[in-house]
Amino acid sequence: MSRTEIIIPASTSNLGASFDACGLALALYLKVVVEERESGFEIVPTGEGAEQVPRDESNLIARVTRFVAEHRAQKISGARLSVESQIPLARGLGSSSSAIVAGISVYEALSGERLNEEEFFSYALRFEEHGDNLAPSFFGGLVTACVVERGESRSLVTVKREWPTEVKVVLAVPEFEMNTAEMRRALPAELPLYDAVFNIQRAALLQAAISERRFDLLSEALRDRLHQPYRAPYGPGLSEVLKMNDETDLHRGLLGVALSGAGSTMIAFASDNFAEIAAAMRDRFASRGVRARTLEVEVDNRGRRIE
Repeated sequence: MSRTEIIIPASTSNLGASFDACGLALALYLKVVVEERESGFEIVPTGEGAEQVPRDESNLIARVTRFVAEHRAQKISGARLSVESQIPLARGLGSSSSAIVAGISVYEALSGERLNEEEFFSYALRFEEHGDNLAPSFFGGLVTACVVERGESRSLVTVKREWPTEVKVVLAVPEFEMNTAEMRRALPAELPLYDAVFNIQRAALLQAAISERRFDLLSEALRDRLHQPYRAPYGPGLSEVLKMNDETDLHRGLLGVALSGAGSTMIAFASDNFAEIAAAMRDRFASRGVRARTLEVEVDNRGRRIE
């Protein structure tokens, strides 16, 4: 029986002003070992959220695999999937996107078929709208992703940039979850023109700052008037940590801070002094009675791997 290992990175999206448009792959991984079996899917989960993950055909990875197989008229008998996750669930780190990318990849492993990018993302978007998470989990690095109509289906147009290795990431993951759909409903239906221009300018600034290695501009590029001010009040401690983006001169090595996805994780970009920055983030959550764990992680510039 064949055996394939699939490795999918986590992702952080929105990156301040780049709402629904830009994401970054992180070196936290969903690893799936695929072993063919005669019938049905058996899921053996370990790691983050293992107790919450279905172990049968209702598992998201299995559902995505079956969906793609049915749409492509391919017969998939079944598989044993050993799933090890380092990605916290419901914390704004793309856990569902990584599972969707994994499910399509399981289909490819079992069928022997390789989908092109347009096909791959057209299936992925059937399960969620977050191209800014799906694309980094697939490509790695910093990815700008735009949803486009392709006849009756939709796919993504993407541009990937290599993330500079000298800029590291510190994550503060609080003990509470935030529901993405609820946080979407927290956003205003309309935005003043001035605020829209504010975000467009800073979304463009982020790309230019990374391209030209102007890391001193990251704190400005991460400022936002579209989602962070409306979501942060729903999580105790988020506003306090977000204020660090206005205080980079007080924390040596800190380049900028943002809400990761819809939350609840906060992400800090830094060039140095990682332990002290992590401690400051924990302390700000603690000031609101919330415990948070912190992780110092690299950016994953490789993306999905099938071995």
